Amino acid sequence: MSAAPLTAAQRQELKALLLARRHDLQAQMQQNRSNLAPAENTAGSVSQDENGRLTNQTREVDAALTSLDVDELARIDRALERMAEDSYGLCVECGQPIAFERLKVEPMTLHCVACKSQRERKQGLRG
Repeated sequence: MSAAPLTAAQRQELKALLLARRHDLQAQMQQNRSNLAPAENTAGSVSQDENGRLTNQTREVDAALTSLDVDELARIDRALERMAEDSYGLCVECGQPIAFERLKVEPMTLHCVACKSQRERKQGLRG
């Protein structure tokens, strides 16, 4: 069963979702970058050493999160590019329209449910 092509209203709704997520990610990344600022070097007590260790752990987590955010931001940008090129919402495997409900849940997806399931089964056999 094939999904119907997206209507103009559905495309606008999905574009708004993508842009809102993009804005949220950029704000989150800015916060993570500010957390990555060099830690103050304070010599002294054990409590300051513990605080420094915790600060370094927090910085490592923020760096990892920023990396994940960069990847998601790239996926959003590619989805917006596909929208501009009029190829958004089409499965890259079979070329069929991806269901609007699926795109609402995962607006950056490249695959319809059938092709995604098939890919996961193949990966499961290899793993």
